[in-house]
Amino acid sequence: MDANTVYDVFLALPEVEKQRHIQLVNKYYSKKENQLKIAFRKNKNEVRFTKKDAIDYLLKNVFTSKKNNSLAS
Repeated sequence: MDANTVYDVFLALPEVEKQRHIQLVNKYYSKKENQLKIAFRKNKNEVRFTKKDAIDYLLKNVFTSKKNNSLAS
């Protein structure tokens, strides 16, 4: 079934049934929108760190010589 067939059937409905159909379609779309909002609202677990944490990491892991690392072991 395609959209043109559905539209033709919709036009053949009595006026009361057309209104009911519109209500059902609007209800469907409002549920879909709510599901999308909930999906976007979920936060992913992000690692949060400060500038100081980043500097400490760089100083410890990047800007050290291998000689210093072997002496510390």
